[in-house]
Amino acid sequence: MPVLITAKVLALKSKTELSKEDLELVEAAKEAADRLHVDDVHEVAAALRTLNKRIVTGIHIEANVGFADVCGEVAAICTAVSEGYRSFETIVAIWGDGKGNYELLSPCGRCREVISDFNKDAWVIVGSLEHPYKVKISDLLPLKYNSSRK
Repeated sequence: MPVLITAKVLALKSKTELSKEDLELVEAAKEAADRLHVDDVHEVAAALRTLNKRIVTGIHIEANVGFADVCGEVAAICTAVSEGYRSFETIVAIWGDGKGNYELLSPCGRCREVISDFNKDAWVIVGSLEHPYKVKISDLLPLKYNSSRK
């Protein structure tokens, strides 16, 4: 008989506490959220830490046509790539209202795919700001699609 494993159970497999560097990453995302905030256009910021410890941020871009939106995580990855970094170890996304109120966000499915494409062992900071933790992207995206051409 097959065993059903929920995403919640899988996430617990790699769940770990945040380091000082991870807390700095959360603060970098908050700073980007405040600096770049525009109501209903730029409300989600992300920060990632490259393998060589550089922090890069990005901001969500709301589009008139929903599928054309660019999530904060993807924007941060695009910024990193444009600066010559293709490998990163940890990423976090924060919603901010521009007035000092924040919420820690879990990446959407599209972002999970992109994060995993860049590093199948990347850490993602999730939970809440009161109780943050990090998990491996592979736990958030079990049974990831892989093109047979790769």
